[in-house]
Amino acid sequence: MPKKVDKEPLYDGDGPSPQELKINAGFQYETDLINKLRGEGFTVGDPAGADNAKADLELTPTYKNKVIKFELKEKLSADFAQMNFDFDTGSMQFTIDKNKASAQKEAAQTMIGIAESYGIIREANAHWQPQKNIPAKFTLNSSASLAQRKAAHKLDLKRFPDKFLAKGSAAAQEVEKYYNSKKTYYIQVKGKGLFYMGRDVEGYGCPRFSSSVRESSIRIRIKTNSSSNARWSFLMALKITGLSKSTHDLDKDTNFLLRPGL
Repeated sequence: MPKKVDKEPLYDGDGPSPQELKINAGFQYETDLINKLRGEGFTVGDPAGADNAKADLELTPTYKNKVIKFELKEKLSADFAQMNFDFDTGSMQFTIDKNKASAQKEAAQTMIGIAESYGIIREANAHWQPQKNIPAKFTLNSSASLAQRKAAHKLDLKRFPDKFLAKGSAAAQEVEKYYNSKKTYYIQVKGKGLFYMGRDVEGYGCPRFSSSVRESSIRIRIKTNSSSNARWSFLMALKITGLSKSTHDLDKDTNFLLRPGL
C-alpha cells in the first residue's frame, strides 16, 4: 500500500504561520529557568532544546541521586503534545504509519493510542475529505523547488481548516498520560506555576494538572514548521485553553524542591 510518511520535526508554536525567531521562546524559557535554578544551587542538566529524548528540565535533588523530569511551557497556547499524520496515496486518506521509526517510542505509542481512542484519523478524513481535496504537501516530489513548496503550503493552509474535538477535560487527562509515558510527572507553565501529572511522586504538594484545567481539546490542524523553507505538517495536538494558577511556581520560591512534603 503506497504511503507518504511525514518526517517533519515537531516544534511548539502557535498559529498557522508563526514568525520565525532566532531563538524559540520556549527554548529561551528553558535556558532562563535552568540558569535561575543553577544560581540557587540546584544541579540541573543542560537545556533540551529540540532534543525530544530529554525532558525540558532535568533536576537532580540533594536528597537522592535520581533525576526528576519537568515539562516546561512558555505559554498556555503552545501544543502540549502532538503527532504528525501520514498519507495513504492509494486510498487518498490520512493515516498513521505505525511502522515508521518515530512511532516505535513509548510516547509515540501513547499518542497513537489516544488517536485511536478518539477516532482522530476518521474525524480528520471526514473533516478534510482528502479524496476530493488532495493535500498539496503529499503531491510534491523530492525535487520540488522552494517556490513550488511555498505555493503548495499556501494552498494547503487555505483548504484545510482546524477542527477542535473532545472538548472538555478529557484531553487534559491525555496530556498527563502522554508525559507519564515519558517518565515525566511535573509540568511548569509560565505565569501559571507547577502542577503534577498523574501522581505527585516527589510530594511537592502542588495541584494536579488535569484537575486545574478548565477547558481542553484535541485539535487537528496544519502546523508550519518553517515558513521560510516551506515545511509543514498535518497533525493532531492536545490543547489547553483554561488553567487555574498553582500554589507552587519554579519561577518564584523553589524551597519546596529542597525538602518535598514538608
